[in-house]
Amino acid sequence: MTDKQFAVIGLGRFGLAVCKELQDSGAQVLAVDINEERVKEAAGFVSQGIVANCTSEQTVKELRLDEYDMIMVSIGSDVNASILTTLVVKEAGAKTVWVKANDKFHAKILTKIGADHVILPERDMGIRVARKMLDRRVLEFIDLGSELALTEIVIGHNLLGRPLSDLKLCQQSDVHVLGFKRGPNLVKAPELDISLEIGDVVIIAGPKELLANRLKSLS
Repeated sequence: MTDKQFAVIGLGRFGLAVCKELQDSGAQVLAVDINEERVKEAAGFVSQGIVANCTSEQTVKELRLDEYDMIMVSIGSDVNASILTTLVVKEAGAKTVWVKANDKFHAKILTKIGADHVILPERDMGIRVARKMLDRRVLEFIDLGSELALTEIVIGHNLLGRPLSDLKLCQQSDVHVLGFKRGPNLVKAPELDISLEIGDVVIIAGPKELLANRLKSLS
């Protein structure tokens, strides 16, 4: 849970998804768009929804966006509105402004006018998918105390079609496979002869030092 306040400007699919995830995590979320129907859709799950044009300095001032912990500008196809909104919000004193960009040129302009972080959703998702396809990587490493830890790893191409038992960590007597995720499906305490696919996620618990050392050279 968090008591932070966020404002999301632009309620397309990306903006709505950001709003919902923030709200579900316990944050206070202000959803803003010039389209009344989109605001009505967001109003069903956010703290507050407002129909407003944030390219206006007066509007931004009235919304007191400088009081929010972070602003997300996720305006879609209207590049000019995205740039102007970012500029106005930054000049109004917003603490941190993240902006969704449509392409590299758009991203370059946003960076130059002061955006704190620029997101290229399709590029970023493509990179994430490629990494999952090429390499097994650690998603989480959580210290459980008492010298124990829990970790999640993604299966890469080198284990495609091989059984879970071929994962070296699974061969340790003091390491336990707690779960196995494939897409939306979660299997508790899976059989070690299950055939692995790229992108599978294995949830493992065991001695912290052993996990930390073995994760450096998993095979």
